[in-house]
Amino acid sequence: MGSKGFIGSHFVKYFKTQNIEFSAPDIRTDTEIFSKPLGNIIYAIGVSNFVEKPLEAIDAHVCILKKILEKCNFDSLLYISSGRIYYNSLSTVEDEKVTIDPSNPNDLYNISKIMGESLCLSTNRKNVRVVRPSNVLGIGAPSNLFVPSIIKDAIKQNKIILHSTLESKKDYIFIDDVIDLIIKIIQNGKSRIYNVASGYNIKSQDIINKIVEITNCSIEISNDAKEFSSGQINIDKIKNEFDFIPTKVTDKIEDLIKFYQNSG
Repeated sequence: MGSKGFIGSHFVKYFKTQNIEFSAPDIRTDTEIFSKPLGNIIYAIGVSNFVEKPLEAIDAHVCILKKILEKCNFDSLLYISSGRIYYNSLSTVEDEKVTIDPSNPNDLYNISKIMGESLCLSTNRKNVRVVRPSNVLGIGAPSNLFVPSIIKDAIKQNKIILHSTLESKKDYIFIDDVIDLIIKIIQNGKSRIYNVASGYNIKSQDIINKIVEITNCSIEISNDAKEFSSGQINIDKIKNEFDFIPTKVTDKIEDLIKFYQNSG
């Protein structure tokens, strides 16, 4: 579910290339989902632009999920949450407590995802799991996200204007790794919550150096630039269970640049 979004569309592509039988229903229009067996559900419904669409974010991350858990017949359900929920927390281990602030509008996304997780983890339905991806990169990622936006600026304007410092750093994971891990978690996962991340942070400087090397664009850092960094996400669980070795994201920057160059 959520097959038209970034992660969902990559699942559709994967299933087609692997000749795996699947369906991609729209819960808003396909009422048959409440009366037929659904097998293994990947819940990829989400709203990234939560600042402009807060009510839609709550609906996508909580309300629709509630209907699925309450009314649908399925073998398993995997809810795609977000590693963003760790932004205010000291620990990024899956079983540790997270910190949120309801008075901060920027925490609405985290709160909605945590509410979705809570629904999943408190249900008495079997085989309901949660994954928390970090910042996912790949073809078709939302253009309002940091890396796609600066790549497009480099191509269209031959210039990147940064509103955050070069020392800012985040965990990035490539979409193919996300797809592979989620499939393994559905098939053989032993736990209910998994971080899906590379396990190390990459500085903006490293990503921008690669973009400049390929596009020869210029860089301007705004006077009000601040450092925006997140804690290193713990991936011990996926390393131990699945021998996970992350793709080096900077090696994929050139492919992303070529995609945006060819897509206009």
